[in-house]
Amino acid sequence: MTSILDLDPRWRALQDMGGVMDIGFDHPSAWPHGERGDQPFVKLGDDQLASELCRFGEDRFICATLALPIRGSDEHVVFALWVKVPNEGFYAYIETFDGAASPAPFDGKLSSDLGPLANLGAKVSLEFNDTSTRPTATLAQGATDISLDDLIDLYEATGTLSRDDLSKS
Repeated sequence: MTSILDLDPRWRALQDMGGVMDIGFDHPSAWPHGERGDQPFVKLGDDQLASELCRFGEDRFICATLALPIRGSDEHVVFALWVKVPNEGFYAYIETFDGAASPAPFDGKLSSDLGPLANLGAKVSLEFNDTSTRPTATLAQGATDISLDDLIDLYEATGTLSRDDLSKS
């Protein structure tokens, strides 16, 4: 299906590169110890970081997915982002790995920098599907969709893609 974005050379270049790329955050913004990288687990003192969970000091974080439609197209970009959650929610989620039922939805605070889309600390609602998928995040305030310009800005900020990559013919 043709979209209005098909008229934008940056969109066409992105499509030529394989299409919309999802954006993942290695760790919560509050994590001071650097990237986890290829390591499955990082432990520094009492602080711990894995691909789905993080404990830093008294704070607990869960990695969740947020899907936003891209204005002018039928496509979505999916973010793997971090949400600071209450301790009770964190431990209820951990229990699902041992077969417990998924917890009821609860709120947390955004802990990944989404630039113009939402402020750090913005309220995020988490919904839990099953243990084979990450929780689904919904921003309580902030973007409900994303512009191509904002997407490109986030690609640059996260090192996913350079704006210059989209201007090459």
